[in-house]
Amino acid sequence: MYRNLILFGAGASFGSDTFSTPPLGCQLFSELARFNPPGWGNVPDELIEIFEEDFERGMAKVPEFNAHWMPVLQRAMAAYFFNFVPSTSNLYYQLATRISGASWDGACATLNYERLLELSLRGAAVRPVVGCEPNDSSQVELILPHGCCHIFCDAVQGNARGVSFSGVGITTNGRVSVVANPAQFQARINSDAFPPVMSYFEPGKRTNTGASFIAGQRQRWNELARSATAIAIVGVGVRSEDSHIWQPVSESEATIIYCSGGDGAALYRDWAEQEGKLSSSLILEGFFADEFDNICGRLEL
Repeated sequence: MYRNLILFGAGASFGSDTFSTPPLGCQLFSELARFNPPGWGNVPDELIEIFEEDFERGMAKVPEFNAHWMPVLQRAMAAYFFNFVPSTSNLYYQLATRISGASWDGACATLNYERLLELSLRGAAVRPVVGCEPNDSSQVELILPHGCCHIFCDAVQGNARGVSFSGVGITTNGRVSVVANPAQFQARINSDAFPPVMSYFEPGKRTNTGASFIAGQRQRWNELARSATAIAIVGVGVRSEDSHIWQPVSESEATIIYCSGGDGAALYRDWAEQEGKLSSSLILEGFFADEFDNICGRLEL
């Protein structure tokens, strides 16, 4: 277990640099439609307004039209997120350089599907390990409660042109593998019927592929959050339905450092008051870039 824990959400990735970062949820649909005209660009008009207002609610509505669309859209979403690569000016990279060689007593978790945090760690010569504790100071544990765009479940094979299945109620389990090579990734995205190991971006965060891996990662987050001394939560909006994330935080005795801008701070303050966490929370009003040094200092980096 670790003294320090940091959890990143979409707001952290969006604010991690001034370019080449994924959009926030309110802008995500239009970017996906531009990236993938045959799939996301063909979403029915009745759904577009819902997606643009609340992406999670839009995805939850897809099965009402055709649940078989969900895996297809999920594969395209994974391909979109795979393309983001951090520069050395990215805040994740700056964080990784602080972790590098520091013998930091901490771990990182991300709810995001892109690879910005992982690639930043690797770029700073820090090896992320998943599902186990590090062996030395060159490693750091990375927790993925919602999976990631480049993780595939190898237990089930099926060709995308010959297999169609519902996006809800169907799960696969078994050995997973990371596909980091762009050509190999593109081949898997184009040929595999099953999408990468990613929870759907909808309120239930349901998972088709590699469900046992996701369950294990959520259990690991639960264990680490409950035992940490300090937890920083950056760019994660409070959504009460995400109990797998927020219940362990609520039941932890750690000091909570919350950073997601002024609007996020207001929502978190309401949640913390309801959960009896105000006295153990440090609520920062700025965004990731504004509070970077402050957060690092409080996490002993």
